[in-house]
Amino acid sequence: MNQIQEKNITLLYTFIQKGKVIVLVTCITMFFVLSVFYLHPSNINWVSQDNFSITNLLQFIFIDQILIELITTYCIALAIGNYADFFKMNQLKISLSGLVLYGIKFLPLFLIAYFLFSPITTSIRYLYHCYILDRKTIDYFDSYFFLNGKLYLTYLVPIVSSGILLLSINIISTIRKIKLGNAKGGIKDLSLKVRTKQGERLISTKNISYIKKNGRKYIVKSRNEIYEINKNLSTLEKELDKNFIKVNRSTIINLVFFREYSFWENEKYILRMKDGEEFSVTRERLKSIKARIVFYNDNFDIG
Repeated sequence: MNQIQEKNITLLYTFIQKGKVIVLVTCITMFFVLSVFYLHPSNINWVSQDNFSITNLLQFIFIDQILIELITTYCIALAIGNYADFFKMNQLKISLSGLVLYGIKFLPLFLIAYFLFSPITTSIRYLYHCYILDRKTIDYFDSYFFLNGKLYLTYLVPIVSSGILLLSINIISTIRKIKLGNAKGGIKDLSLKVRTKQGERLISTKNISYIKKNGRKYIVKSRNEIYEINKNLSTLEKELDKNFIKVNRSTIINLVFFREYSFWENEKYILRMKDGEEFSVTRERLKSIKARIVFYNDNFDIG
């Protein structure tokens, strides 16, 4: 029996776009940045200033910083997902070198992310300071206009911090879901009765990469063998493990053998399997498939 050890995980980026994640990452990032800056010995004199008060401090932390920077974090999360899809960065090798390389690949995004959201957040902050806090003397172009080198460098630390935190949460969440799924029997070893030239036999569903309707016949691809089966796709979809999903009217694939997807044409995509097979899928169908592509093939026995 051959054993394939693929220490890779397939990453989705929808989880880090959820509200609870955005709030958590924003709070952690801003508390970290504010603590490093304002608790530094050279800046600690702000506590002794005449306008210091607990009310002003809370307003500054929760409104001026966290509330407005929720937009920043959300924009970074969206940018990470689009960036990963564009550069096909949905596979991660679980190793020190793999994690380091993965993080480095996102650095160009973090360096330009400022220009994606800063025109929005700096303008909101200006309006808040000017009209809510009644600081009418402030100059927008001097301190709030986004094409500002000092402002860019100020934002760079929270951007990189938020980005790394979002990537880390996404990886941890994916691994946790995988382990939880495996603990609940996510990959079950069921059997299907198929037909061969020699007669009928049982094969393990763990070895099946896809089941497809071919004319009036239903064929099963298992390892390097092709079999026929009497059951139709609707029946099989109900009986098979959750790793099997119907990708179009004539095909069910095993997500364990899924490799990647790419845009084709006319709102359609191509799904590629590890054995080289390709199947077409619509954009809408791809959304439900992407939500299911969370698995870890470490020590997975296909023999």
